[in-house]
Amino acid sequence: MIKMDAPIVTLTTDWGDRDFYAAKVKGKLYSQIEGVRVVDLTHRQVWNDLSTAMNVIKHGCMSFPSGTVHIVDVGCEQAQGSEPERLSFIASYRGQYFICSNRKLIEVSLDSECDAVVGLPFPEVSTSNSFLAYDQYCDIAAALVGGADIHTLGQPCESLRFRSFLKAQVDGNRLESMVIYMDSYGNVDLNITFDEFEKIRAGRRFRVELDRRLGSNERYEDISSVSRHYSDVRMGELLLTVSSTGFLQLAVNKDSASKLLGLSYASRCRFVFLD
Repeated sequence: MIKMDAPIVTLTTDWGDRDFYAAKVKGKLYSQIEGVRVVDLTHRQVWNDLSTAMNVIKHGCMSFPSGTVHIVDVGCEQAQGSEPERLSFIASYRGQYFICSNRKLIEVSLDSECDAVVGLPFPEVSTSNSFLAYDQYCDIAAALVGGADIHTLGQPCESLRFRSFLKAQVDGNRLESMVIYMDSYGNVDLNITFDEFEKIRAGRRFRVELDRRLGSNERYEDISSVSRHYSDVRMGELLLTVSSTGFLQLAVNKDSASKLLGLSYASRCRFVFLD
């Protein structure tokens, strides 16, 4: 890794914005790394919301330049002597570094195998068994931005597995998709990109069928086109559009699709091709 003149460390955590935890970690990073820029991606992640955390890493972390160090502390509590899959690790991936202990989270967030992975033993001196971001991860981040080889900072460990999420399935003139992400506005991303959809669609007309919540307002009729903007439909109406990450998205103009339609992670959305 080439040493960065203005190193970047990002934070993705479940610490919330009420307590001092983020400030404590930032203070240590600023104290240890000259000229560091610490970027808060989110401190409001829910530890068991794998879908949201996955999207933060996949689409948030990977937009940073090569050499960036990402501290990911989501559901990462670790006790000394814990099982191997909960041990902290450093993963090198496409020129960036991830420091974390949640193996599954990183595995589902990456698009291919890691370049290298090393395990981190529990620190000999620790103020808290559950705050490794302060006791250990800051020191590792400082070493990485200083140009240290990843293999000198840890020990050999089992490599992370690349886990692709379930793809949309085609069955005759039907395409079965599912919800993979819901943002804070209630917009709902499906597990198929616009480009993939257009290739399967091949110019055919279509309609959308949702597994709706009982009692949904009848104004949410089936939709049959992809909108370019939320304002393409009237306020309060459902539309199909393309998210900032390129995936098909269900949204309601000026409202929440997830709440109004009772959609949640893995809810089904069916496309029926008519020609």
